[in-house]
Amino acid sequence: MKELIIRSLTGLIFISIIIGSILYGKFSVAFLFLLASILGLLEFFKLMEKGGFKPKKSIVTIIGALIYLIIFSFSIDVTNFKFLFIIFPLLVLIVALEIFRKNDSPVSNIAFSIMGILYVVIPFALLNFFAYGNNDYGIISIVSPNHPAFLLIGFFTIQWTSDSGAYLAGTAIGKTKLLERVSPKKTWEGLFGGLIFAIIVGYFISYFIEANPIHWISISIIIVVFGTLGDLTESQIKRSVGVKDSGNLLPGHGGILDRFDGVLFSAPFVLAYLHFIDLFKLFL
Repeated sequence: MKELIIRSLTGLIFISIIIGSILYGKFSVAFLFLLASILGLLEFFKLMEKGGFKPKKSIVTIIGALIYLIIFSFSIDVTNFKFLFIIFPLLVLIVALEIFRKNDSPVSNIAFSIMGILYVVIPFALLNFFAYGNNDYGIISIVSPNHPAFLLIGFFTIQWTSDSGAYLAGTAIGKTKLLERVSPKKTWEGLFGGLIFAIIVGYFISYFIEANPIHWISISIIIVVFGTLGDLTESQIKRSVGVKDSGNLLPGHGGILDRFDGVLFSAPFVLAYLHFIDLFKLFL
């Protein structure tokens, strides 16, 4: 009972911080996910250390933060897209720095350092393109014509609904294992239960904000499919190093990666979908 109360209270605070940041403005969104990027990157490196690898945490975390800020500044149209090319030299710098370290597995350290940025930092940075239209309101107006903040709120609402729906359906009727060697508790029944819940919520969001329901249903499907892949990927990482949670920052919920595993995979694909629809309009 005590564990349930702690988990529920943590979840309530967690949701309140995210929704509050979104409603407050784009800079609070940027700060929140910058913090999540740094904490998530440190969690990822801690997991890699348990696996016997030694990524250079301090330098790579600083580089990760710089890459996040570059992407954010572009998202709000502060910098030209040419500044994005700075990202590549920063990644090369990680490779160069490893040369001067005495370590038995330099290639693995480089690979996991860069993987941490690709897996954690860039997806969090891309969430800034969901917030308030930024430099391209066109993609947000497709699914949130009246208030741009509802895209990011809707995205998280569907993600959370999918997780809850999958848990409820899996607990009630789950029998067929989804991928037992990676995540023994996940079932196909849970996956489809989460999908049904997500589609229902996506439809009601579209109705509430007077948007095209087809797009919100499509976004719901993308979130469930790629969110599940993100969940399985994080489970595989944790299983490979022999840990249950990525961290203990959130009592009852684990770490940052535990709470955002689905978001890290689904966000880039939702953004790609919006840009694809926006591009497709040019040919109509």
